[in-house]
Amino acid sequence: MRCKPLLISCLLGLVALPSQAELPFLQPNQPYSGVRIIETSEGDFQQTVYWTPDKVRTETELPGMSMTNIVREDLGVMWISNPMMGGCLEQSIEGADELAQMGGNIINPDNVDYEELGSEEIDGYQTTKYQVTDTEDSTTHEAVFWVTEDNILVRMEIEPDDSVSEGSFTMRLTSLEIGPQDDALFESPGSCQKMPAMPGMPPQGQ
Repeated sequence: MRCKPLLISCLLGLVALPSQAELPFLQPNQPYSGVRIIETSEGDFQQTVYWTPDKVRTETELPGMSMTNIVREDLGVMWISNPMMGGCLEQSIEGADELAQMGGNIINPDNVDYEELGSEEIDGYQTTKYQVTDTEDSTTHEAVFWVTEDNILVRMEIEPDDSVSEGSFTMRLTSLEIGPQDDALFESPGSCQKMPAMPGMPPQGQ
């Protein structure tokens, strides 16, 4: 799926990104949980999310595979658990506010701009609509975000750029519940193998 990594990583919440500063409306001000229904040109899947300011858990269900990611910004680590692989990986996210990397592409937040398009009720929620533009190497990628008054993303649409015929991406949030989340959701699965630090970041423990 050819979608700009910044936009996808904002959605999936896998790492702490500078986009939170560049796109302040993507930083919720209330803890919440919900189910993301994700539709792409390559297939559909769903993801359950549990969000707090310094801890995020996502449970992603893909065809033939499930994966759980737990991001502990307070500890500077992310745990990735895949039952089919029978293991857990631990990845340091320290320094992710200076460097965001997804799929080998370093994201430059200076390339990102956004515009508020007004208010709109969508999927039963009163939202503010934003258009986000990411320009890199003379190529422009655009997405539209709908967020609630609590800065909770309830819908997102990405269209492919002119160079590809496929790559559309839509996310809508269902079963939204706002309130405290159980701390047990964010504990390590245990027996996690430590991975090397991301490129450009110090090894864990330094």
